[in-house]
Amino acid sequence: LHVRSRRQRQMCIRDRIITYQYTMCGHCEQTVQTYCTLANKKPSDLKQVATPCIDDHQLAPEDFETKGAVAAVASKIVLKGLYVGRTARMDFLWSVNTLAREVTKWNVACDKRLHRMISYIHHTKNWSQKCWVGDKIEDIKVMLFVDASFAGELKGSKSTSGAVMCLVGPYTFVPLTHFAKKQGAVSHSSTEAEVISLDAALRMLGLPMLTLWDLVIEVLGDRKVTSSGASTGRPNAEQAKKIQPKVVDPIYSVFDNIDYVPYGMILPAAKAILLIMEDNEAVIKMTNKGRSPTLRHVARVFRVDLDGLFERIRSEPNLFIKYINTKYQLADHLTKGSFTAVEWKRLMELSQLGPKEKALKAPTKILKGPTAPTGEPMKGPSTAKKIKKGERFSILALN
Repeated sequence: LHVRSRRQRQMCIRDRIITYQYTMCGHCEQTVQTYCTLANKKPSDLKQVATPCIDDHQLAPEDFETKGAVAAVASKIVLKGLYVGRTARMDFLWSVNTLAREVTKWNVACDKRLHRMISYIHHTKNWSQKCWVGDKIEDIKVMLFVDASFAGELKGSKSTSGAVMCLVGPYTFVPLTHFAKKQGAVSHSSTEAEVISLDAALRMLGLPMLTLWDLVIEVLGDRKVTSSGASTGRPNAEQAKKIQPKVVDPIYSVFDNIDYVPYGMILPAAKAILLIMEDNEAVIKMTNKGRSPTLRHVARVFRVDLDGLFERIRSEPNLFIKYINTKYQLADHLTKGSFTAVEWKRLMELSQLGPKEKALKAPTKILKGPTAPTGEPMKGPSTAKKIKKGERFSILALN
């Protein structure tokens, strides 16, 4: 997950690692144009900023009570940027989510937040989400980054859950999806907020992806799954023996079949691995123990059954929870809006969000040997790799 050096990037090009990027430059530009048109602003009014968000503590109390200037057209602007944030630009998803919740009660504070976000989008409209794949399917793991703020909302003191799901391998990094959701009740500790975020991320992202990736490995993987572990939809001979009821007295056999429910689905072989990256050690300890007496109130307050969460983490053979330092938590920028320029830059580098890169063009002239300092081909056997006719260069020029 660290930023690759120039030498490592050159090795990626040499090994022909498939690299691609998601770009939504046009949608970002349309968002800026919509704001300038409806809010009577000029592009020159959008100054360059380091982050798309403003800390609520920097705003005056009267800003939250006065109606905003763009209250009538706020929904048109916000929903335009919401599509971009949910699709490919998770760097300003928290900011646009915060504004989307305030559309019906728009105030001056929302005007300042919107102007800050649009200024950020205007100066980063050429950014893209970079991905690369260079491993076999069975060597790629599903990694789920989970984080939560504690009382991040200034008014209601509610926390925000954030999660980022990626495909990660030795030479693979592909962000799949992400979310930032406001929690339904006030948390009494950061551990409580983190465990609620963990439940939402595992239920909505982790477990469905684990089932899907099991099937992908089974169908497209090099190491084929044996027939005993494949998901044929029907139980094999050994499983059928376990499913069938035992032979007992015919008088009591009627009662044995009352509570018997046959298997409707045979799960695929557990080949996929899901790693949950958590930066709260207390949450990891309570999942390992399988209990948390301090959070007995969560079932009534949040309507979340922690026993089901702990059981799923402890019983799944291919599900692991690991500790990660907060500096490397990719979901950190989806939970709050108070960052310095240095912290934001580090998070964007870890998430592989940055300026759009140009693709390599096919060389117009292929030398027959190594080039001398004078520019003339050196004498000797040819060491240049020949390019086949019709071969495409799909690798990006990583500078």
